[in-house]
Amino acid sequence: MSDESLALARAACAHFTASPTEFHNVANCVALLGPDFVKLDESEVWESKLKPGGKYYYTRNTSTLVAFAVGGTYSELPASPGGLKIIGGHTDSPNLRIKPRSSRATGAGRITQLNVETYGGGLWHTWFDRDLSVAGRVILEEEGGTYRQVLVDLNKPIC
Repeated sequence: MSDESLALARAACAHFTASPTEFHNVANCVALLGPDFVKLDESEVWESKLKPGGKYYYTRNTSTLVAFAVGGTYSELPASPGGLKIIGGHTDSPNLRIKPRSSRATGAGRITQLNVETYGGGLWHTWFDRDLSVAGRVILEEEGGTYRQVLVDLNKPIC
């Protein structure tokens, strides 16, 4: 393996480690895009915003990222030649998800159990000997009735 390939593999492993959930992955991928990419609002009309050679992205539910570059011969005229190429992938992976309102105390209040559900097609029998942690997003209510999202990664085993 060449030094360049090894460096790329290490960078990919570092990205995967820093992205335990789809929410973390999208945030990390947006950071990788850099300042050349302009954030678009999915609910707006983009016709006048897209420019030849421009780079753009938008997110949905902070778990999906769509990034694209417009070709140099792009025109917003309906009859203009040109095309569109889309490459897709997914940001999620099999995991155990904590169910909403799943906490219950047991053992005279000394133990708290969290009810979980499976997500995706995991090979669950391979998880029996692994430490488990918690990562994801939490929605916080601010003063004035607004909400904000916070990414959480305990980054240590809890069970």
